[in-house]
Amino acid sequence: MNTASLKPLFITTLQKPREAAAQVLGLQLPSQALWIALSLVSVVTSLTVAAMLQAGPPPTGDLGALIQASPAYTSPLIFAIMQWGRAVLSVFMLFWVGKSLGGRGELVDILGVVTWLQVVSFVLVAALSLVGVLIPFLSSLGMLVFFVWWVWAIVAFLDVAHQFENPFKALVVLVASIIGVLVGLSIIMGVIGGLFMGSQVGVN
Repeated sequence: MNTASLKPLFITTLQKPREAAAQVLGLQLPSQALWIALSLVSVVTSLTVAAMLQAGPPPTGDLGALIQASPAYTSPLIFAIMQWGRAVLSVFMLFWVGKSLGGRGELVDILGVVTWLQVVSFVLVAALSLVGVLIPFLSSLGMLVFFVWWVWAIVAFLDVAHQFENPFKALVVLVASIIGVLVGLSIIMGVIGGLFMGSQVGVN
């Protein structure tokens, strides 16, 4: 896989995600390389978001207060680690839920399509952010279009990876996995917070 082959695959992903998913699976990339790629794109995306938030003064009002209270603003490194954990947990949830519904895809298949979609999403969001700086009123519209496209694309990717031939079943996998990831992260953060508070009490 080289730079010359990435451009047509990128365009195919935008226009025909089912075909793109089949091409990604056909590459048969090693799982170790895919885990590294997923980690890199997750961390780079997180740090980019944090940099954009801190590039200028936060807006006034509730939105500004929310931004200043977020880990992306106060602790970019912790935010990056959290997003990496979310990405890894998402892969396993999408695999497990898909398997429970009769999916025939392997873990490396789900890892491959999720990693590639993360790369494409990063490029699109970065481009939309730049457009938003130049033409602010297009930013919200662009993000809405991106969200609709992302749901369509990931459902197609999961349908192909799990060999469902049933987009509705793939959508169920997506929704159930999102809920599972949110619950899992809440538990993990609660445990970490409890340990931190416990250590603070012990020191005092």
